[in-house]
Amino acid sequence: MKFEAGDEIDNDHCTVLTHEFLRCDDAFKEFCKHAEQMIIQGQTRELSYKAYNAYTSFIHHLYEFLMGCHARDAKNTDITNTRGDQRIKIIEGYVMHHAQRIMDQYRDSIRNGTAPSSVNHISCYEITVPSDFAKDFREFRNKAVGHVAYERASTLSLSAFYQKYHKFLYLLYRESIYWWGKRSEEFPNLKEITDFSVTLAEENAYSGAQPRSFQSLDAAR
Repeated sequence: MKFEAGDEIDNDHCTVLTHEFLRCDDAFKEFCKHAEQMIIQGQTRELSYKAYNAYTSFIHHLYEFLMGCHARDAKNTDITNTRGDQRIKIIEGYVMHHAQRIMDQYRDSIRNGTAPSSVNHISCYEITVPSDFAKDFREFRNKAVGHVAYERASTLSLSAFYQKYHKFLYLLYRESIYWWGKRSEEFPNLKEITDFSVTLAEENAYSGAQPRSFQSLDAAR
């Protein structure tokens, strides 16, 4: 669906973008917690499982967030009317463009002396984003978390993906925090998302005591 900046669809789209980025942020923080435990305590199957789940969730929500940004830039919730390989090419081109743009901006800010003190050495940014980055990003989003794919247990190495691409994912994530992250102590109003409740409406309430947890709802009816 096409829309214009500031209209109702755009406002709702921005609300969902905020939601998606907050989910991405939550997943990244969860990953950092498990990764730190792994470094300090050593690798175990359970820690690897938790870190894997958190990192693939981060991949998934970051990818979806970027697609949402692309849709807003295009003023079209479908991004493009094309389908198949042509649509994939357009989406991957968007990811590649912004990943390289961020690297170039850091490089240029270091050269002209305007970079923050927290940046790494310029050699970290004087690179070309690998040509397979967007393709592999999409594949891991699909097969490592989005779908039940046998490759997840065989040919898809999240460790190799992390070593090769994490810095690009991290910079894409970091660049978005200012605009889309939580800005104050008060949690943002995400409309239907933050209106969600498992509390039963009075007219639909069943007789008897309130169950102690959602697991006991069926048993209590």
